[in-house]
Amino acid sequence: MMNKPLLLLVALTFCCCIASLHGFTLNTCRCRKTTMRPVFAKMVKKIEVTPVSGHCPRTEIMITLRSGAKICVNPEAKWFPNLLKTLQKKNAVSTPESRTASTPSF
Repeated sequence: MMNKPLLLLVALTFCCCIASLHGFTLNTCRCRKTTMRPVFAKMVKKIEVTPVSGHCPRTEIMITLRSGAKICVNPEAKWFPNLLKTLQKKNAVSTPESRTASTPSF
């Protein structure tokens, strides 16, 4: 008879431990290694910049290429600000303001 309450206590303790581990996050960064190699603007599909957070103690820059490959760039890379400027200019040219004129309907 003493084994059932003890077994129940062990099972409940185990469940509580498992539940608390689910909410526990490790300090893991998305980028394991980074590159200093330049990336051409025409190859870039998306850029994600993740600031320092509780998950990662460093700023991360992840570039998704048009091919689908993901590259982590070292934030100290000298060419990266120029890439951003190039993409911003390209984006400004490719998305002009929409100008609509309304015409009265009779």
